[in-house]
Amino acid sequence: MPKPKLVLMPVGALIVARLADGAEKSLWEQIKESELMALREGQARGQSKLESLVLTRLKAMDLQKEEDLQKASPEIKSLAKIEVGPDDQVVLYASETPDGVLSARIVREFVRQTWGCSAAMEVVSGLQVEQAGRFRSQGVVRYVQSLVREVNNPANRYGREIILNTTAGFKSLVPYTTVVGLLFSVPVEYIFEFSTEMIVLPPLPVNFDQDFIKRVEPLLRRIDRETAVSQNELLKGLSLVERDELLPLLEPVDGEYTMSALGLVVYEKYKSPPQLEPSSRAAKDKDHTRDFGQEPHRSPAFERFKACLAECQWVDSFRFLKGTNPERQSVEWVGERLHVTFGGIELEIETMARHESHRRTVEGEIRRLME
Repeated sequence: MPKPKLVLMPVGALIVARLADGAEKSLWEQIKESELMALREGQARGQSKLESLVLTRLKAMDLQKEEDLQKASPEIKSLAKIEVGPDDQVVLYASETPDGVLSARIVREFVRQTWGCSAAMEVVSGLQVEQAGRFRSQGVVRYVQSLVREVNNPANRYGREIILNTTAGFKSLVPYTTVVGLLFSVPVEYIFEFSTEMIVLPPLPVNFDQDFIKRVEPLLRRIDRETAVSQNELLKGLSLVERDELLPLLEPVDGEYTMSALGLVVYEKYKSPPQLEPSSRAAKDKDHTRDFGQEPHRSPAFERFKACLAECQWVDSFRFLKGTNPERQSVEWVGERLHVTFGGIELEIETMARHESHRRTVEGEIRRLME
């Protein structure tokens, strides 16, 4: 069974650029000078009527027809080709501009009404065209931070098919999105303006010099914690070669250095994992399988296994799922939880794993308890 999709995508302003003559353009002239917060919340005067007019026009298109698909905005055209559905999620990244916000609100509502899937909008502070420095040092970094946060979320990483859709939005975001896709093994998809076929850049085995990253990790961790470090402190103790390797990961701002978007991606990918913390629950509070009426016959071997589970420091709780073949034994991650089959019973286990390396440790311990 295929996993539900999670599509992460910037939104452009083509929907606003293509507003129909008459009522749509007249309303836009009235509301485009409104406060951005009012536009985000849909509270600008005339905004509700404008959005309704545009949605009605967009929903009248037959996206099964190539002619109508070509007329659709890049966001809608690409999502139609990705074939999102009711179980899927779409996250729309809007620029910090009136036309970006309005376009994202319209696409979000179109996605919900047309395909029935969950859609969220995030306005990225700093994504605008008037201040190039702010775009680079704030907008791109915050966009990348959000991408990495979604990609690193275990519920998404293991429970969904993640797609980075670069079809719309600022073209200068494409290389950063591509780097995230390559380093975190997530496919990047896009569709050309005059095409209706999706192009897929599959995940490739791309790596940085991890030994170098480990050497400068304390410095990167400090910048991540403090936001910026002075130039003198930054370069102290580094060789010229190390400085040349480090500088592409940083952004100079007023005599200090902060993390660049590329640096943020590399740091999040290669930083040392957090420590695997043991559960603070008592063993008696982890077991939620005590109702014999909800379970099939429980063998002595299963009872011994269950007692070991309760004592395992990496297990936080477990519950009965269903009866199954007594001969079958399996350990499988389903999203953030482990499904374990032993002694004719399948259990769902909440663990303390918060990182991919944790999952290997926890799974190995559970398999050992099953021996």
